[in-house]
Amino acid sequence: MWKYVSRIGLFVIGVAVLASCDDLLETSPSTEVDPDTAQESVDGIEAIMTSVYNRLQSQWRYGREITLGPDVLADNAAQHPVTSGRYDGMSVNSPGSHISFWNTGYLTINEANYVIEGADQVEDAGEETRQRLRGEALFQRGFVYFDFARTYGYEPDREVDGWTQSAIIRTEPTRDVGDADLRSRSTNEEVYSQALEDLEEAVDLLEGIDRGVFFANYAGGHALLARLNLYLENWQDAVDHAEIALAETGAELLTDESDFADSNPFDQVPNPESIMELNIDPVEESLGSNVGLCPYTNPTHWHDVMPSQDLIEVFDEEDYRLNLIGEADDGHPYSRKWDCSTGAFDDNVPLVRVPEMYLIMAEAHAELGQWEDAHDALNTLREARGLDPVSGYNDAESFIVDEVFPERRRELHFEGHRFYDLKRRAMDIPKQEDLPDLPYDDYRVLSYIPSGEVDNNPNLDNNPGY
Repeated sequence: MWKYVSRIGLFVIGVAVLASCDDLLETSPSTEVDPDTAQESVDGIEAIMTSVYNRLQSQWRYGREITLGPDVLADNAAQHPVTSGRYDGMSVNSPGSHISFWNTGYLTINEANYVIEGADQVEDAGEETRQRLRGEALFQRGFVYFDFARTYGYEPDREVDGWTQSAIIRTEPTRDVGDADLRSRSTNEEVYSQALEDLEEAVDLLEGIDRGVFFANYAGGHALLARLNLYLENWQDAVDHAEIALAETGAELLTDESDFADSNPFDQVPNPESIMELNIDPVEESLGSNVGLCPYTNPTHWHDVMPSQDLIEVFDEEDYRLNLIGEADDGHPYSRKWDCSTGAFDDNVPLVRVPEMYLIMAEAHAELGQWEDAHDALNTLREARGLDPVSGYNDAESFIVDEVFPERRRELHFEGHRFYDLKRRAMDIPKQEDLPDLPYDDYRVLSYIPSGEVDNNPNLDNNPGY
C-alpha cells in the first residue's frame, strides 16, 4: 500500500498538528511544509493522506497494539515462561497496562480533518479526486472514533455506574494554539454516532472508486459498518452491511484444507480473504524495531506471546486452521499468522476479512430470531474450515455463547477481537491459564487517558480508577 507511495507523507508528519487533542501544538522546523501550505495543492493533500495511512500502521494502532492487545487482555494468549517483559503487565491487567493510542489517534484525526477540508477547497483537483480524498479521510477518521469508543468508553446501554464519557470529538483542523481549546469528553453515544456518520458518508463517496484492498474502499467501509453496528446491536444494519461487503469485495472465503496446510494465507500479499489490509513497511512507517507483530509471537524472535492452551483446546482436530498454530523447538505453541514470512517487522495485517462477515451475520441473525439464516451463515464458515454444520438452536444467547464466540476465537485469534467481543456484550473477561477472570465492572476494562493529557486539561476526566 503506502510503501509504494511518495515519502512526502512522512515529510508532513512533523507539521503543526496536535500531539493529542489537548496538548500544546507541535512546532515544525522551518524546512518542513505546514499543512495549510499542503492544502493548497492536490499533491499536498495526498501527502497528508499518506501520513494518515502511515499512522494506521503505527505500532500503537494496527501495526501491533490493537491487533495483538485484545488477545493478551483476555484468554486467547499466554505468556511464554521466559519473556522479555513485553506484554507481561497487560496479561495480568496491571493498572495502566492496556491498549493505548490516544495521541496517535488524535494526530490521525487532525490530519484527516485537513484532508476533508482541503478536498473541498483545493483548485487543482477533479471531482472524482476530491470525492476519493474526502471519502478516504472520513473512513480513517470514523475508524479512529470507533476504536476510541470501544477502548476508552463503554458501549451504549452497557455502562457501569452510569459512566458515559468516551473521547473528545474534533471535526475541524487544529491549526494553532488558538484552535486547541480544552474540551471535555463526549458521551459514548456521541462518539459512536460520529464514527457511524463518518463511515456512512465515506462509503457513499467511495462507491465506484477502487484502489484495492490496501486503501480505504467501498467494501471495506461496509465491512467496518457491519462491525460497528454489531457493537451497537443494530442487528439488521449489521447484516445489511455485511452482505454488501461480501457482494462488493474481490476477496473470497477459502474452502480447501490445502489453503492452510500447503500454504499460509497470512503469508500471501494480500491475504486472499482480506477486504482491507495493511501493507506494512517498517522503513516507510519509521517506528523502528518495536513495530510489527512477528517479534512478539514468533520463536525466532522474542516469542513473548503465544496461543493459550485454552484457545488450542477450542479447536477440533479436523479444523484446517490448526495449521496456523505451530510448535517451537522448545515445545511451546506459536501463531503462524505473524511468522516473519516477508521480514522481521513487516507482516501484513488484514484489517477485516471475509470470515468475519459470516460471523457477524450469524450473530445478528440469531439476535433477530432468523434461525435459518443464522445457521446458514455460521455453517458456511464452519464447512469452509472442515467442520460439521451445527443445527437446532432457537435461543440467541446459547447459540452465540456456545457456537459463534468459539468460532470467532478459532477464526480471528491474534487479529484484535477477543477482548472487545467480550466487552461489547458486558461479559467478564476470562484470562489465560490460571489467572482469575476480570469482572466486567472492574475499572481496568476501560483504558486510561495519558496522565499528561489530563494534567494539561482541567476539563478532561480520566476513566474511573486511574
